[in-house]
Amino acid sequence: MYSYDAIVRYSETGGRKTSSMATIANYFQDCAILQSEEVGIGLDYLAEHNRAWFLISWQIEVDRYPELGEQIKVRTWAYDFKASLGFRNIDVIDGEGNRIVKAASIWSYVDTESMRPVKIDQEVAEAYPMEPAIDMEYAPRKIKLWDEYTKVDTRHVMSYQIDSNNHMNNEAYIALAQEYVEDITDITAVRAEYKMQYVKDDVIVVKRARDGKYVQILLCDEEDRVKCVVQFELRA
Repeated sequence: MYSYDAIVRYSETGGRKTSSMATIANYFQDCAILQSEEVGIGLDYLAEHNRAWFLISWQIEVDRYPELGEQIKVRTWAYDFKASLGFRNIDVIDGEGNRIVKAASIWSYVDTESMRPVKIDQEVAEAYPMEPAIDMEYAPRKIKLWDEYTKVDTRHVMSYQIDSNNHMNNEAYIALAQEYVEDITDITAVRAEYKMQYVKDDVIVVKRARDGKYVQILLCDEEDRVKCVVQFELRA
């Protein structure tokens, strides 16, 4: 298990003095990358071997959002590898030792020359100590689409949204999608399925639908191909 201690900063809380779902996605992405750096299978190693980890799904559940100035611990560990897929849990622990956020994520190990998934190298798999999976209800990787959506916006991928793979950062999809939820403090859980990557200056077509306590945001391209599905669960 890898962990780091953090304090919830003003710049992470917007106008509500609590973290948002996008902020939590950033905590989790940072934690996963920092563990990879610590075990020697970080960004430089992957670049030298023409490999990368691409996130293909998130499932994040929030009991409560961390608050401004609060001391928290962010933890992560691998709980399974299957062929080209890596399965990782991440959580947030408050100052009293309570788990206030938990998540499951699935990552694809990709050959960056062919851009195809490949079997996880033995050296890479052995670098990550396995821990038991969090006891939670694991949702399917794929999110079932609904019948009707309304186009609500068109955006462009900006340079500040680009990560080290020259793709739109994983957190940026969540940050963009939550803009189309009336009150982001009502969000209690999110699932995200990453299908295709955006690059700088790509056009993002945003579609929205709601069914009861669920809101689905489709992030599409100009050819109407769905690149990411983000589903929020809201308080009843």
